[in-house]
Amino acid sequence: MEECSRCAQRTPHRSCVDCEHFMSPGPSRRKPQVPINISLVAVDGQRYAGRLLVLNTMELGLETRAPVPGQYRIYLKHHLSLDVAGVPTRGKGDIHLFDIIAVHRGKETAGRLGNEEYRLLTGSTGDFIEQVSQLVPAHLQELVKERLLAELERSEIFHAMRLGTVMRYEKGRFRHLAGQEDLELPLPAMESLMRQAIHRGTHCREVIVSDDGKRIFDLHGIPLDARAGGLLAFDLTEIIEKERQMRRQEMLAYREAIAAVTNGRLELLPSEEMVALLSQGRELAKGVVNKATDIASARSQLCSLLPGAFRTRRYGMALSLTEALTNALKHAGGGEWVVRQKEGAIRIIIKDQGRGIKIKDLPKAALMQHYSTQDSLGCGFTLILYYADKVYLTTGTGGTTLVLDFHPSAGEESCCTAS
Repeated sequence: MEECSRCAQRTPHRSCVDCEHFMSPGPSRRKPQVPINISLVAVDGQRYAGRLLVLNTMELGLETRAPVPGQYRIYLKHHLSLDVAGVPTRGKGDIHLFDIIAVHRGKETAGRLGNEEYRLLTGSTGDFIEQVSQLVPAHLQELVKERLLAELERSEIFHAMRLGTVMRYEKGRFRHLAGQEDLELPLPAMESLMRQAIHRGTHCREVIVSDDGKRIFDLHGIPLDARAGGLLAFDLTEIIEKERQMRRQEMLAYREAIAAVTNGRLELLPSEEMVALLSQGRELAKGVVNKATDIASARSQLCSLLPGAFRTRRYGMALSLTEALTNALKHAGGGEWVVRQKEGAIRIIIKDQGRGIKIKDLPKAALMQHYSTQDSLGCGFTLILYYADKVYLTTGTGGTTLVLDFHPSAGEESCCTAS
């Protein structure tokens, strides 16, 4: 179509998904709640990855690098597949329109998507919960919907999850009702949850890990009567991995920003990189801090073992150790410290098992004077940054590790005492 060709030249970044020239507008035109990953299989067996972005009962809007024109088979479920043909005049870049030639469901074949397939591909989480509520007696339907929605919202899955599986459990057997059929769910855990829900007469929920440790499922058991119930199952694996990726990206952004504004003196490290630093060099002393007097003892030990080349740096090094241990004692109930010598430098390591520092607090905790919260490094951290030549930081729910490197050079001339 000429409109698509002109659009590709003039506005190559404009989205095709909502364009009336890409797919005819109408009540049956819908977008899945999230793009659906698919695989297109060519006649010669070649496979191409793709994503389903928009559809109606006779057309699919796909993002794929499969050659167009061309005919392909798309396997949506083990018993549902579509034969499609690419339309070369619709779309641009990797976005293409495909005509539905045939719909294969079991032994049946049709020329367009039926109501059940269409609802499966376009149904929202709200539609899904509405369907589940129909399993229970009429006088309980609203209550079930309210409780299920509240539970899903609290678990922060509601806006991210894809369509799951609905099953009916009765007399020790499960029967698939709607949603995905290819979820490899652990049967013993499903049975245990359903027996518990039926026995208690209330909604029960359990998050479990597959036997191979690769998949995470969110199971909801809903009692229907004294002998039967409904099971909802959601695969959370991709959602959790996406959250981890977002956290890694967030940490990388903070890492680069903080390194830039501190001229590389403060570096945030993931735990696996921090491990290597903790064993480098020769150990000179170590200790544990459980009370305030332990901090004075640590300060005294540090001053007594420093080589003469660090004479003018003793005050700053002792003050940095004091501030770090005070923070560990105040916010984490205590911690441990180690002094190591690496080539010509002195490395001081402070570790605690507190709740860690919130990512959003890192820039303020590290860079603003007098900033402190219960979960932060404390306002003494600006002093640590002033005296140390290099600071490495790792933090998480398992605690915080701080590594301070000092090189023999001119610094504060005051000498510390053991007070």
